[in-house]
Amino acid sequence: MEFIRKNKKIISIILLALILYIRCDYGVTKSYAVAMNLVVQAIGFVYCLILTKDDFQKTKKSIFNLAILWLILFQVVQFVYGHFKLFTPTDYYSVQYTILTVLPALLCYEIVWHNRDNMFEVLSPVGALVIFATYITSIKYDHLWGDMMHGEFYRVGAVPGGTDIDTGNLYLLMLIPILYSVIVLRKVKPNIIPALAGIIGIVLAGSKSSFVPLVLVIAIMLLGTAKNAKDVKKYVAILVGLGVVATVLVLTIPMLYDILGKRIVEVFTAFGNTEFDLHTSTGQRMAVMDAFKKHFWESPLFGHGFYSFITMPYSQLEEYREGTEIMYRHIQTHMNFMELLFSFGIFGFVMYYWFPVKLIIDTIKVHSKEAKIVCISLLVSILFMDLGLDMFFKYMTPYYTYLLIYTFLNNNSEEG
Repeated sequence: MEFIRKNKKIISIILLALILYIRCDYGVTKSYAVAMNLVVQAIGFVYCLILTKDDFQKTKKSIFNLAILWLILFQVVQFVYGHFKLFTPTDYYSVQYTILTVLPALLCYEIVWHNRDNMFEVLSPVGALVIFATYITSIKYDHLWGDMMHGEFYRVGAVPGGTDIDTGNLYLLMLIPILYSVIVLRKVKPNIIPALAGIIGIVLAGSKSSFVPLVLVIAIMLLGTAKNAKDVKKYVAILVGLGVVATVLVLTIPMLYDILGKRIVEVFTAFGNTEFDLHTSTGQRMAVMDAFKKHFWESPLFGHGFYSFITMPYSQLEEYREGTEIMYRHIQTHMNFMELLFSFGIFGFVMYYWFPVKLIIDTIKVHSKEAKIVCISLLVSILFMDLGLDMFFKYMTPYYTYLLIYTFLNNNSEEG
């Protein structure tokens, strides 16, 4: 026990990095990935028991609160809809998958809660470890890295348990404490390399859901350090200058345009079109939104059933080729808001989002500058991820993020 107490920070860093890396990079669908997750989560659980024995009151405060109540209530909603196949029967729900998604987020939350006195000293190195480990895993797994080396430009970053978009989003969440350490705390030397690695990784992943909030997060942190109106003007000028330079680079350098630029241009050119280009992700999403608007009102209060959109005939919207024949496959909504509303109706939407809304209100009210900057950054990031992916079932990252925000907001309160 004395060894663990003396080395709590380093043990916490290693376990947090392992839990996040293995769950996010390998997923829980393959048997070897399930085994890896079970092993590291079992170790994490034992460690949390030791932390509880050392400080029971701290664990008690971390469990008996609104954050855990929200988590339990929404998981009950998911279980009832998914297990009992309410309304439209589907086979997507899995208790094992749910446990291996929620449990790692809870373990991370508990470990961070017990390190509230030095959160950035823990979260920054955790972010660095996860970023570098994900790079290595992706380079080994994603064959497009090899194609890029030969001058063929593609989005890269796929890992065994996720796409390049998932990797970009993971980089962003890991970057936030690192960027805070660099921009606000001025701890540049130990954090600049992982910060640059994460930013480059987001660009190479070509994910709009992580690149756009990355720009906003940097702006939030820069403006958050302003001491007076003169500083605000200076930082706004810097941000505008960087924005212009970044836009020119993304639109004029062929590699950056192929990876990211054309996807951003695609968003603007797609709006206003009445015919959707099903060759592009934006066109498909516009078609999904159109189908959602037409059919959501068939069951608005309690929804159509767990992940039911993909089973509907009007979800056959993704174009692909089978030989010379053009075919269409069913797709999900790829947006957390729409998937929640379509699956669980307004009832399920409220059951999920009442807690994030409370976090937004608490972030506005909080007096701690540190908590305000970090929580706004995390909330902005998860908002863009929710706009691009259906997060509530497949990913641990929203649960990890909301619980992390709750920890930051209660970091200065002994009663929290």
